[in-house]
Amino acid sequence: MSEAQTIRKQEALPWVIPEQCEACADCVNACPIYSLEMWETANPDFSIPWLSNPDACIGCGKCEEACVWGAINMTTYVDEARARLFTRRPPGLVNQSEKRKFNLREAAADHKVVILTCLDSRLHVEDILQESKDNAFVLRNAGAAVTECVIRSMMLAIDALGAREIIIVGHRVCGLRTLDTRGLQKIVEDRVEEPARKALGLPFKQWLRLATDPEAHLKAQAELARQSRLIPRDVPVTLLMYDEYNGHIYQVAGPDAKVPV
Repeated sequence: MSEAQTIRKQEALPWVIPEQCEACADCVNACPIYSLEMWETANPDFSIPWLSNPDACIGCGKCEEACVWGAINMTTYVDEARARLFTRRPPGLVNQSEKRKFNLREAAADHKVVILTCLDSRLHVEDILQESKDNAFVLRNAGAAVTECVIRSMMLAIDALGAREIIIVGHRVCGLRTLDTRGLQKIVEDRVEEPARKALGLPFKQWLRLATDPEAHLKAQAELARQSRLIPRDVPVTLLMYDEYNGHIYQVAGPDAKVPV
C-alpha cells in the first residue's frame, strides 16, 4: 500500500445511508479492493452495500463517486464511523464475524457430494477437503455458473456415482468482477460469425454470468439447479461463500431440497 493510500485510509471511511440506497451495486463494483459488499437486510428482496472490514478500506472515495443516489458519504470521523459500522447496522444485516462457519471437509466426510465452484485458481477446494476428497465430485465453471454442461455432470454424479447433495461454493473476490468485458466481447465477436453470435441469445454480460452481488448470484445458480428436471427433487442444495480476507467458508443458504412442482 502506498503512503498516499495509508494517509487517505486514516482520513476517511464510507458511511452508507440505507434509506437512500437503491441496491444498484454500482459502489460495490467501483471499489478497487472489494471492501464494500452487498449484504442482505431484513427484507430478503433488498440488499445494501456495507463495509464489513473497515481496516481494509483505503478511503479512495470511488464508492461515493459511483453512487448517484447520495447513499454513500465519505466521513472524516474515522473512529466514529468504524464504531457505527459495527453497532448501527440495518436490521437483518449479518456481519462477517457473526456468520456461521461451515466445515466443508466434515460435510463431505458424511456422504458423497457434488461440489460446483469457480475456476479461480485461488479456490483450493481439494486442499480444504483433505481426506474427504474421495467423497466429493468437484466441478469448476467460471463464476460457479450452473449451465447445461454443469447440470449434466451433476446428474451423472448423483445418479451414477451416488452423490446425495449439491454444494455450490462462491467467493467474494471473483476475477469476473474486474474483467474488461468490452475487450472480451470484441474477441468473441472476431471469432464467431454473425449467425452463431445471435444464437448466444443473451446480452454479453449475462452470457458470461457476471456477478455484482455474490450472494444473489449463488442463489440464482441454486434456483437453476432446482428448476432442472435432470436433478432429483429430493437432492438438497447448499450454498457456501469462501471469504478470501480470512480464509473461512460461510453458509449462505441450505441445504434446501427441491419443492415438487
